[in-house]
Amino acid sequence: MIPEKVKIGGHQYTIFFPYLFRERDNLYGQHDHAQKEIRITEVDCCGAKRAKSGIIVTFIHEVLHGIDFNSGHQIFNSELGERALEAMAEGIYQVLIDNGWLTL
Repeated sequence: MIPEKVKIGGHQYTIFFPYLFRERDNLYGQHDHAQKEIRITEVDCCGAKRAKSGIIVTFIHEVLHGIDFNSGHQIFNSELGERALEAMAEGIYQVLIDNGWLTL
């Protein structure tokens, strides 16, 4: 469901899934431009398994961070931008599901 690698803006990113965040328990995903990594957890802050749909939205969200960072714009690099990016990730997920391009 989640690939091991993804190419974003000419850069090869390694995907760590499932990833267990030890430094913070309030993260579902993380884009690390310096290390060219995307980390996604399969559990919530209480240790419960997350829904597949939520994991895919997190993947899309982190890929959008990569696109944003690699483009040099960094338009989602704020609290308001983070909410806008989440809305975009949800919208892209819905388009993929509703058109049959992605199935769970």
